[in-house]
Amino acid sequence: MSEKKKSLWQKVYSPMIVALALRNLRLNKFRTILSMIGIVIGVFAICAMGMVSGGFNDEMNKMISDTADTLTLYPIGEKVVDGEVCTGFSEKDIRNVKSAVSSVSKGYDIIPLYTSSKMVTIGKDRASATIYGIETKDIESVVKILSGTLPKGATNVIVGEKFAEDNELRIGSRISMLGAGGEEINCRVVGIMENTGMMSFAVSTDTGIVGSIEWYTAVVGNNHGLYNEIIVKAYNPTELSAMDAAIEKKMNGKADKDSDNTVMILNSYEIMDMFDEIMSMSSIFTTVISGISLLVAAVAIMNVMLMSVKERTREVGILRSIGTFRSQILQMFLYEAGLIGLIGSLIGVVLACVVTPLFLLLMIGSAEAMLSVSVLMYVPIGIIVGLIVCLISGLYPAWKAANLNPVEAMSTD
Repeated sequence: MSEKKKSLWQKVYSPMIVALALRNLRLNKFRTILSMIGIVIGVFAICAMGMVSGGFNDEMNKMISDTADTLTLYPIGEKVVDGEVCTGFSEKDIRNVKSAVSSVSKGYDIIPLYTSSKMVTIGKDRASATIYGIETKDIESVVKILSGTLPKGATNVIVGEKFAEDNELRIGSRISMLGAGGEEINCRVVGIMENTGMMSFAVSTDTGIVGSIEWYTAVVGNNHGLYNEIIVKAYNPTELSAMDAAIEKKMNGKADKDSDNTVMILNSYEIMDMFDEIMSMSSIFTTVISGISLLVAAVAIMNVMLMSVKERTREVGILRSIGTFRSQILQMFLYEAGLIGLIGSLIGVVLACVVTPLFLLLMIGSAEAMLSVSVLMYVPIGIIVGLIVCLISGLYPAWKAANLNPVEAMSTD
């Protein structure tokens, strides 16, 4: 069958040419392995870095998006109440915040809260905890209850999922701490909060214990009626910036003067955008580093293929003299480069899939992100990129081999 009458598939794929390519790779095992190592390292780098970056990004976005509807307000400056200097938000401050927020939106919740650190006793052990006093009706606006009920009265509390795991607490467990007057106060755990992780803008459940205002006042006191924080929850997160600006204008002084500010505002929506930008820059950086690894591998493969062409010049001349087409010579060398790329890429991807979960476990404490689309997409990307790099690297040596003069090639020693 002449070359012109062959189908497209027959022109692309030839069992005989594939067999010759495999034979040549086997005859030069050491050289083949060295070439493959470069691709393995390059593909492993691009896949592992991409997977780790994608998994970490997904996990952080998940953590932030759960609280990306929140403004957290902290008091700045001091107040004199009952002859004592203290810091916090008064009822007048809360009214000012409500006035500012309502001027730009009708969909919001405002939750003032008390917060402090406290040593608690659990059985014979002691642990440091961040305790919160929140009106019972507002607790569900800032935390999610995994199990149990909301705390009511001065003896019931809910604890964070991680805090419960670390201290072997469950529904019905007892904890105790010293009260505001030095007396021992015993509390009963009536609920477990969902873990919000390290990216929390309201209540941190890592070491969190939440109770009613009555409970908090008995344990710590009421700070002269001044709240430690104000949480603003927006029904529409895109309105947070407008709320932020309104509060800034209402509560703080001139735009170019910080000394007369009364409130510091933490905008979770803006932090999420900033985090996305940082992660995008990080992804670009890791891609560039991985690209350099692949570039080095590509140069090495081209060099190996050129050496192979030089060593097999007589073989190419013999093949051409017995009727082998130039396109088939081209195919043979491209098959060799492609096989090196395919096998090397598969090994690199497998290594990346083994190592990435370990890195994710160390970085975020979970390997669940490994199953996300943004992580798994690097498997085909790694294989395709490795294969393309090898084919491009082998293109010039293959073209050079295909265009050798048969007579001159056969006379080469």
